[in-house]
Amino acid sequence: MDSPPLYNSRIFDTYLKLLAQRYPHVRADDVLSHAGMSVHEVADPGHWFTQQQADRFYEALARMTGTPDIAREAGRFAASPEALGLVRQYILGLVGPARGYALLNRAAAFFTRSSTFESRKMGDNRIEVSVRFRPGVSERPYQCANRMGFLEALVLIFSRRLPEIEHPECIFRGGEICRYVISWPRGRADLWRTGRRWGLLGGSVLGLATLLLSPSLFPPVAAVVIPLILLLFLAAERAENKDLSATLDTLRDSADKLLGQCQSNSDNALLVSEIGQVVSSKSDIGQILTSIAALLEKRLDYDRGVIMMADADGSTLRVLASFGFDEAGRRVIHDTPIALDGIGPRGVVAASFLDQKPFLVNDLDEIGHLIPPLHREVGRRLDIRSFISCPIVCEGQSLGVLAVDTNRTGRPLLQSDLSLLMGIAPVIGISIHNAEHLAREQRQAALLEVANQELEAFCYTVAHDLQAPLRAINGYCAVIREECGDRLPLPAPAYFSRIGAAAVRMGELIDDLLALYRVTRRDLAWEEIDLSALAGEVAGELQQREPGRAVEFAIAAGITVRGDRQLLRIALENLLGNAWKYTGTRCVALIEFGTAEVGGVSACFIRDNGTGFDMRYADKLFRPFQRLHRDGEFEGTGIGLATVYRIVTRHGGRIWAQAEEGRGAVFYIAL
Repeated sequence: MDSPPLYNSRIFDTYLKLLAQRYPHVRADDVLSHAGMSVHEVADPGHWFTQQQADRFYEALARMTGTPDIAREAGRFAASPEALGLVRQYILGLVGPARGYALLNRAAAFFTRSSTFESRKMGDNRIEVSVRFRPGVSERPYQCANRMGFLEALVLIFSRRLPEIEHPECIFRGGEICRYVISWPRGRADLWRTGRRWGLLGGSVLGLATLLLSPSLFPPVAAVVIPLILLLFLAAERAENKDLSATLDTLRDSADKLLGQCQSNSDNALLVSEIGQVVSSKSDIGQILTSIAALLEKRLDYDRGVIMMADADGSTLRVLASFGFDEAGRRVIHDTPIALDGIGPRGVVAASFLDQKPFLVNDLDEIGHLIPPLHREVGRRLDIRSFISCPIVCEGQSLGVLAVDTNRTGRPLLQSDLSLLMGIAPVIGISIHNAEHLAREQRQAALLEVANQELEAFCYTVAHDLQAPLRAINGYCAVIREECGDRLPLPAPAYFSRIGAAAVRMGELIDDLLALYRVTRRDLAWEEIDLSALAGEVAGELQQREPGRAVEFAIAAGITVRGDRQLLRIALENLLGNAWKYTGTRCVALIEFGTAEVGGVSACFIRDNGTGFDMRYADKLFRPFQRLHRDGEFEGTGIGLATVYRIVTRHGGRIWAQAEEGRGAVFYIAL
């Protein structure tokens, strides 16, 4: 049985941020690979991991960092601005740790499904947190340590001093739950509030005692005590107002940052929309990339950028579009391709393409030994100090690289920049992929048009150039039989009869092929059609052709569809004609036309009580030249049902058949 997902990716994202800041020598990819995780899963706030993955993650982390207590360290790191971001500003707006702990009950559900949190206030600066585990959950001691670190972190958001934390009950020491008691130093406002309460109480007791024991002393005592109590009240109010003002400033700052983030998200969404508009309005990849580069310059806060694409053989990256460079810079980047199959250092851009990984470089000199000499010289000439390189990938295939820098402003590049570009690069990849797909479709459409024109010319050749010789063959055979029949030795007359019949059959086959071709090429003229009336017309023509046959037609009234009248008449002529033909051996033939529900689909049907066919060969019915009966039994060319199939599919419908040998057949059409 698979383990259930219990822990949100944001827990592991905090570990990775800690790793990047304090343990840069440890490769996050190695840790994730050992745990069976990926960077994209951890970056997705909606992804959850199992207990086994969490255990392997911690095992690799503790071994590679050499820090067995890294779980508690990561918990404390959760209070840092790097880990919390804008959430930290929001928590600061809660005035104090007590309200932060009160949120645990609801917030925990966004991070873990393994347990529930309950907080109970034990005093102004003392909280008890109880953690109860769900049935079937089996956590490890390091997760308890991580919780303790996180509980400490909540106080560290408001203070630089660690709180005191007691752990009187733990499931790893035989307890039924994990219980934590956290206490923290009082703030200045708390002290003044306490002083105000005790001052009011003490002053009231002193005044009452003086009034009862020595009334004459009450006025001077009151003159001293009342001002002191008022001073306490004023000091406490000032401290509270100061805390409230700081809270409002924090919330205002948080709101400003959130608005800024919303504006940034709006700009990014607008950028993606504009890229989509560019792709829909242009088909040339060069024009598309040039337009995208202009959008990147307009919408993003970067000084320069390039979009590089791989050659057809995948051996070289070349700049196809750029922004922010002067004319000399453009010549340099366009004249300096990046080899993907060379010997020696690959360089960051090539590694980004080949490994499909982004890179953020804030000091080019630090990685100079990893860059080929030619590219180091290009970096020096262009004054590249820091840059981001993101692979452009679509459907698992590397297409190119998007790279940007902040050469003029000198703004440091951050993880948020990397995340932003990693969101834009796939959009560019999809745009390129769609443009290439559209170009291929256009090329194929052009080739198909040429092929259709050649087929049309061939069909006319068949119609006009082959039928004349066939008529001549048939005519000469008839003349020979009539004028020389008595003088021909046997069995020559029979041979000439067979030649004439074969010529006639060949002419019929050519006519049927031409009809099939016309059905395929003809534009549809859509209208409302009374199929019942159309079927009646075809049935009347069949009866006029062979008035001596006893055939009963049962045609349901009021069957209407939307379609092409001429093509649907051809379909009915073929289907009803087949029913007429294959009931020829019956003394009393019955042919029905109506509608029925088949598998939840409304379909028209044509049923007969003729010879039927073996359903093992039903897959051959609608193929050209395929016949399920011998020529000697029933005439035909094998084109009729293929023509019906083309007509039905051109109307967006489907056709199928059911039959039994000797008991008839039924054909269903769903339009």
